[in-house]
Amino acid sequence: MEKFVDIPKIFEILESYYPTHVMQARYQGQPFKVLVACILSIRNLDEITFPVADRLFQIADTPEDIVDLPIERLKAIIKPINFSESKAENIKKISKIILEQLNGEVPATMEGLLAFYGVGRKTANLVLSLGHNIPAIAVDTHVHKVTNRLGYVKTKTPEQTETALKEKLPQPYWIKINPLFVTHGKQICKTGRPWCDICPIIDYCNQIGVNPRKIVFKEA
Repeated sequence: MEKFVDIPKIFEILESYYPTHVMQARYQGQPFKVLVACILSIRNLDEITFPVADRLFQIADTPEDIVDLPIERLKAIIKPINFSESKAENIKKISKIILEQLNGEVPATMEGLLAFYGVGRKTANLVLSLGHNIPAIAVDTHVHKVTNRLGYVKTKTPEQTETALKEKLPQPYWIKINPLFVTHGKQICKTGRPWCDICPIIDYCNQIGVNPRKIVFKEA
């Protein structure tokens, strides 16, 4: 029998289960930091991204600071990040544009953010939602995966998922969905075989396309 995907209940449970996401805790309300952290995070694990981002922001946390920072020093600071040299160059260029063309303000529109080289819809939506507190749905592979496994949407790409969620998901949940579903997707609803046996929202999940892991308890 198909389960009812109770969105208010799912969000209530996940908010108690995962109190704060790393990006949310560190940079909420700070669009420039969200933007830079997102650029650093591309093709990197959070465990690497956020310590590097924190180290950078201790030295330079505004467009002015980044522009003034020698490029070689910037590259050295973010060296643990994959593609660090090209990302350093891009962060420099974006910071200069913000400073010289945008009066030091990070754009608060999708169009303005997508104008930056290397910024896609996921990053733009995170800057809008976490940075500017503007309702936006940031869909990555985890949000795409979890919403499809729940049976809440039936889509093939993150872009399709974003469109479907904008039509279906009540707006009060737009900002919350990324930090909650990303954390859930990494910790329990894993790619491949998820831990359905210990999932706190299993009662509302249709487990679409899922081959769950089984927890085996051995006798002492």
